[in-house]
Amino acid sequence: MRWILLFYIFTPSLLYAQLMINEIACNVSQSDWVELFLYSDQPLSMDISSLYVTMYYGTNERLSQSTVTIYSYDRAETPWDDRFVVVHLTDAITPDECDATGDTNGNSVLDVYCNNYINSLWNTDCVVAIDTDDDPSNGGIIDFIAYSNRDGTLNQSILEYVTAAIQNGHWLGTESESCMVDIGKNGLQEYQSIIRKAASDSNSLDDFVITPYLTSGHPNILPMNHSQDTFIKINRKVVLTKGAIEQCKIFILKPCTLRVRLFSSRGYKMYESGLLSASPGFCTIDWIRHIKKMRCGLYLGTIEAQDSQNRQCVKFYCIVVE
Repeated sequence: MRWILLFYIFTPSLLYAQLMINEIACNVSQSDWVELFLYSDQPLSMDISSLYVTMYYGTNERLSQSTVTIYSYDRAETPWDDRFVVVHLTDAITPDECDATGDTNGNSVLDVYCNNYINSLWNTDCVVAIDTDDDPSNGGIIDFIAYSNRDGTLNQSILEYVTAAIQNGHWLGTESESCMVDIGKNGLQEYQSIIRKAASDSNSLDDFVITPYLTSGHPNILPMNHSQDTFIKINRKVVLTKGAIEQCKIFILKPCTLRVRLFSSRGYKMYESGLLSASPGFCTIDWIRHIKKMRCGLYLGTIEAQDSQNRQCVKFYCIVVE
């Protein structure tokens, strides 16, 4: 038992072997982020606060000064999915959401913020790693991914990081762009991300795919085929304020704009939103927040959506009960 303990002490990355990079967003307007996922057939939890999520370049810092626990199962007592932690890589101000604070911004995601290299992540050639420090060559890599726009000019620093990962057995392939996930010549669009296809890890580009659905803090959505004239799907449903967790969920297939209105049962307009930009993926309309100061009754909600590219318009109706 003592020898096993010493082995893990001198090989700390093995303690976190089931911790994976699950999604990468490298071209978002607010801050680039990386989603971590803990996979295990058995109940498992671990404090990841001392680890680094990094592209190595420049100055990097550990995830948090406070305990951040990730789980291999989703606990009923928390409003976020405990299997995921989302790491924002370019934020030096926002306090971390940790075990002590919980989900302070109410987005149903556990977010931590790292004052890493200011331009992380690159939307050209780049690597992302979970590591015990910010040195790719000393055997501390826990998980690793390399991606590239494959324009024939691989950044020399990125090549060195890829080489170190290959030499330490954390990435497969030749030391070139051909072994890196292809993000297209122009890089990812703002609404796209790199996702892990399944809860498995071959340490190669085959584990990942590009998807137009950002799902931070939630299970990945693989790219799907849909008709060219479909850009939004909605589940019309009755929404209750008492104990309701889910509101009106919309699944957006292409970038679009939304306008939300709320009417009384007699047809009076009670609320109208501004024009909201929506990216592909799930979108939730929080009717409850808009009607919580209104009198009890039946309301009609409308959602107008317009395809940003083709200007196709659709309108949906929802019954809202307070």
